[in-house]
Amino acid sequence: MAAYLFVILYAFAAMLVSLHRFWQYEVFYFDFGIFDQAIWYASRLKPPIIEHLAVPGKWIFADHMSPTIFLLAPLYWLTSRQEVLLIAQALAVSLSGFVLYRIGQRVLKNTFLSFAVMVAYLLFVGLQNAVITDFHEVTVGTLPLMLLLWAYVARRKKLYWLFLLLTLGIKESTAILGATFGLTIALFDKKWRSIGFLTLIVSVVWGLVATKLIIPFFAGKPYGYSPVLPADLWGNITGLIDKAIKRKTLLYSFGSFLFLPLLYPPAWLLFLQDFFIRFVPKDTNLRWDLGLHYSAQLAPILGYATVMALKKWHRPIIAVLLIVMVIYLHQFKLHGPLGLAYNPAFYAHTKNFGFLDALVAHVPKDATVMAQNNLATRFAHQPVYLLRKNYWDHAPDYIVIDSRDGQNPNNFFGIKDYRGVEDVETIIRSLQSDPTYVAIYQTDRQFVFKRINRDENQPPQH
Repeated sequence: MAAYLFVILYAFAAMLVSLHRFWQYEVFYFDFGIFDQAIWYASRLKPPIIEHLAVPGKWIFADHMSPTIFLLAPLYWLTSRQEVLLIAQALAVSLSGFVLYRIGQRVLKNTFLSFAVMVAYLLFVGLQNAVITDFHEVTVGTLPLMLLLWAYVARRKKLYWLFLLLTLGIKESTAILGATFGLTIALFDKKWRSIGFLTLIVSVVWGLVATKLIIPFFAGKPYGYSPVLPADLWGNITGLIDKAIKRKTLLYSFGSFLFLPLLYPPAWLLFLQDFFIRFVPKDTNLRWDLGLHYSAQLAPILGYATVMALKKWHRPIIAVLLIVMVIYLHQFKLHGPLGLAYNPAFYAHTKNFGFLDALVAHVPKDATVMAQNNLATRFAHQPVYLLRKNYWDHAPDYIVIDSRDGQNPNNFFGIKDYRGVEDVETIIRSLQSDPTYVAIYQTDRQFVFKRINRDENQPPQH
């Protein structure tokens, strides 16, 4: 009963924080809106075309190969509210925790110990950050990945292959995880050795097909996310620990589970592939800590390895220590974001954004829109572009701007130099002198411009 109650409370907290962040305009077109737009169009049996700075006006497969996310499309048969994706994401993560609990029951035959591992998993701050950060395929992917691990433990071969395919379909990069898992099975499980090798082959083939054929076909150019690794072997080795932030991430990731995952050698390759891809390639600094969604795939592996390690370290005191440690890290050391769920000030803050609700309400649902990153999210079910200086190249029907000071810099993602307000002021002045646009709504810092001459598609003359 405690496990059911905890999962329900966790799901409720994750939903509350995610939804209120959406209502506070802290959810962005990059990345929520991209997935939302693709899933919405798929639910309408339309091509899942997205606005993307690198591959504009193309299918989402031009960016990443994530067919599994379209299993969520039927949700938009029930409602058009975008929040449904955030609810689905919270439920997926919560249910992955319950699946881990069932893995623990099967392996450990101990309800309390299984419950403790589930609590450590769900309260792991890396997973908390993933579940409240926009919407990402790898976060939803915690559920099929955990089900894959369950199917392996339960020796359910047919379900194993189903969940492997769903996991690979989360993102082309999960091919690395699948290949490593297959190799691990082949090395450590004699009875499933052939399945392990086949898993390795299927994963590698999928990764190559996705990155060498499918994505380039839709993008019209080579795959753009191939990692750039150090040229020397020593750089590849030291890249795992050469920065203090990386060492802290390793400490808190394993420490959240009392370092028990390290006592299960079959999981070492799985840990290595995750941290290597996050830490070693060039320009991956956003992945170095426990923020955003970059620990989403690691979390199920840590939880699973903890269960397997406890087969030999089967002590009730460990269950208590697991719970105490993760609560300490969540509440006092790392300040897990789900703490917002019981912070009254967080909910009061939502009421401060009525002025943005009024702003976006001036745009019809069938119009083409240009808006900055946080506002563009609200228009993902219609043609939308990120705000840019050369707005005339797209000639949107409406341009929506919030130019107040003190905004999240991510609100201005995609605007030249990423300086935000300076470039926004330039765009506002240009629109105010542009005869093809008129301001239909305006406050001191918010504007809605409407295009009045649809045949005019030239830059303004100054």
